[in-house]
Amino acid sequence: MDFRYEIGALVELSAAGRRNQHNDKVYGMMGMVLEYVKHPMNGNWDKYPYSIQWFGLQGWNKNATFPMKEYEIKRVRR
Repeated sequence: MDFRYEIGALVELSAAGRRNQHNDKVYGMMGMVLEYVKHPMNGNWDKYPYSIQWFGLQGWNKNATFPMKEYEIKRVRR
């Protein structure tokens, strides 16, 4: 499978990702692609293939990581 974002790429929430209200907790944050995730039971690529480390995310989980779909993120261009 080809991935648009390489591991280590800096990303932020895309406009399409922002429309999903479940992504509100990472709006305005910057994250880094940590890994590509396969489904643990069947070995297929997960529906949320990107594991993103969000900087400043607290309280969601211990590692501040969040699974994302490709359309939900975009490269940071600052």
